Amino acid sequence: MKTALEERLENLRQQGAEAPMQELAKQETALSFVNPTEFVELPSRGKYYGTNHPLHGKTSIEIKQMTTKEEDILTNKSFIKKGVVIDRLIESLVLDKSIKADLLLVGDKNAIMIAARISAYGPAYDVSITCLDCGNKSKHDIDLTQIVVADADELEKVASANPKFAHERLETGSVIIKLPKTGWAVECRLLSGRDETALLAFLERKKKSDPNAEIALGEQLAFIIVSINGVTDSGTVNEAIALMPAFDAKHLRTVYQKLIPNVKIEKNYTCGSCSSEQEVEVPFTQEFFWPK
Repeated sequence: MKTALEERLENLRQQGAEAPMQELAKQETALSFVNPTEFVELPSRGKYYGTNHPLHGKTSIEIKQMTTKEEDILTNKSFIKKGVVIDRLIESLVLDKSIKADLLLVGDKNAIMIAARISAYGPAYDVSITCLDCGNKSKHDIDLTQIVVADADELEKVASANPKFAHERLETGSVIIKLPKTGWAVECRLLSGRDETALLAFLERKKKSDPNAEIALGEQLAFIIVSINGVTDSGTVNEAIALMPAFDAKHLRTVYQKLIPNVKIEKNYTCGSCSSEQEVEVPFTQEFFWPK
């Protein structure tokens, strides 16, 4: 479908009005703007997506820079209330519209968020950090370009060099970890944004009856385990988790954590109140996309 401006240009061409037509063409050129794009390196390197996922085997993803359209998304009250504002932002930025934000691995989502924030507002990020020892809060300037990337290639290289981190990665994107005591072959999947949301919702439901409730170890494992010795029935898997020896459970958690690709923002600082020296992971607060 032609725009109003294109129709006017076409009419002028037919009428032979060369000079006005050229003037309108200049106006069209002046108002044209190609939104720059960039490629964001994926911490997962595309290794933990199944063959049917558009990012399977892909090492990067192309996104466009933020515009006023994306700022409108960030202030959309409906999106904020539903807790989907970041997902809507990412889906607006990613050029491949077949990619759904809630099915991105958590580390890949973080990488996209950081890249979008830097291109939109620059690398300076002012954040409040709470001392783990005395609770004192202090403001700190963070350089978002100084991030810690744990990518899948490097993680697998380290794991392969140590027999105790032995695992097998499947084409589905999940991994098989063999437990030392029971000998069970446990298939685990890395969590996506949707899984992370489900975990938070599960915790909120628990807190309605007990404000101090936390997600138990067995409940955490139930979220990541796909099958045990090929058995996928959730009831059977949950029974097996309840019977899993503590030694095996610790081994499973250790190996699993070693394989999670992610992007972190870490800060070494000395508390001005108690002089405690700490290394903390900087959180993504509501000010992340709205710098002061």
